[in-house]
Amino acid sequence: MKKQLIALCAFAFIVVGGPAAAADWSTVTGGLDFSGEITGVIAVVGVLAGFYVVRKGARLLLSMIK
Repeated sequence: MKKQLIALCAFAFIVVGGPAAAADWSTVTGGLDFSGEITGVIAVVGVLAGFYVVRKGARLLLSMIK
């Protein structure tokens, strides 16, 4: 019963408080033009670079744990 009450409270908080606390990124991305191909290529390169940095960091941390 206690777990169900906690789950219900968490769900109510997400439904009521979630959208009100959402971040507004329009000021950050307002000046960018996402219509060009160059922007798409840069976005893909950025995602791949981020992936490889995270992977390298994870390997470094795992090697330190060994």
